Amino acid sequence: MVVNSKAQLMLLGVMIAVFVFIAAVVLLQPLKEMIIIARDANHLDCENQSISTGQKMTCIIVDLYLPYFIGAVLAGSVYLIFAKVVG
Repeated sequence: MVVNSKAQLMLLGVMIAVFVFIAAVVLLQPLKEMIIIARDANHLDCENQSISTGQKMTCIIVDLYLPYFIGAVLAGSVYLIFAKVVG
């Protein structure tokens, strides 16, 4: 059975996207631990109410690492699936 080249590219894109998604899931736990360490009392001390505005903004940015990482991985996976077929 012969499959045309666009279908092969789509299948390759899906396989790469699944691999990237699995790699991202594996990297979630170390990233979460890094965020917890960055926010603790010895580093940024995000629990303290008397920290400066810059430190508060840094705490917010550190908190957003995980959702941005997941969004970037999902966007990259979707790109890998569809860019090879359309482009």
